[in-house]
Amino acid sequence: LACRVWPDGSVGVARDGRAWVVQPQFVLVATGATENALAFPGWTLPGVMTAGAAQTLVNLHRVLPGRRAVVVGAGNVGLIVAYQLLQAGAEVAAVLEIASRPGGYYVHAARIACEGVPVLTGHTIQRCEGAERVEKVAVGPVDAHQQPLAAAETVFEADMVCLAVGLSPSAELAAMVGARVGYLPALGGWLPLHDDNMCTTLPWLYVSGDAAGVEEVSAAMLCGRLAAVDIARRLGRSDAETKALESRLRESLLLSRSGPYGEPRAQAHQQVVEQYLK
Repeated sequence: LACRVWPDGSVGVARDGRAWVVQPQFVLVATGATENALAFPGWTLPGVMTAGAAQTLVNLHRVLPGRRAVVVGAGNVGLIVAYQLLQAGAEVAAVLEIASRPGGYYVHAARIACEGVPVLTGHTIQRCEGAERVEKVAVGPVDAHQQPLAAAETVFEADMVCLAVGLSPSAELAAMVGARVGYLPALGGWLPLHDDNMCTTLPWLYVSGDAAGVEEVSAAMLCGRLAAVDIARRLGRSDAETKALESRLRESLLLSRSGPYGEPRAQAHQQVVEQYLK
């Protein structure tokens, strides 16, 4: 387990109660992303959690954190966690989306629609009520400026609220060692600037996955493999097989960033490279 990276490229490693420092030629940071929070009256009550926390409890620990849920956010994560809660035996009172339409793929929205779960677009959570944990959840529509309209609220009986309101790249490690960062809202916010080989402004430091910009799992995996190919090239492997692999990876990455959902991310990654080159 890498526990520290220094500006000179040395890495602190801890394992089995021992710790030591290594000096690699290259470091690839794949620290992922952190879930965004959302503050509202009652958000500190037990029963309010991120979608990732609910997934960990249900999928890993086989613990159902509530019997009736309200999910905030109709992106892919929110739609998927709603369906997973249904599979685990919970009810889902509603999925809320502040935008005018769900941001997730149709296939995920269709799954919960088949189960009779309403997706309330143009709505947000207003407050949670309860003595010792969540008991009621007040939701309502928003105006043109995405501000709640309290007079039109609906109250659901629920003991769980799952927040799926976006992810932010975990850019702290790369920033701490001096890699230049930039702000790209389409990719989750602040992230390390990098070229199209995933190399940061520090020639020995690479990034991949959500740490390089939040997008689909397939794109994250492809970016990690591109970084590995470039590191292999810089270490002396530049044979025909490696070049062919790089070509296939770039074609696949281009395909994964196509379509109405992928194109904004493709444009944002182009901006990352442009900022990197400045």
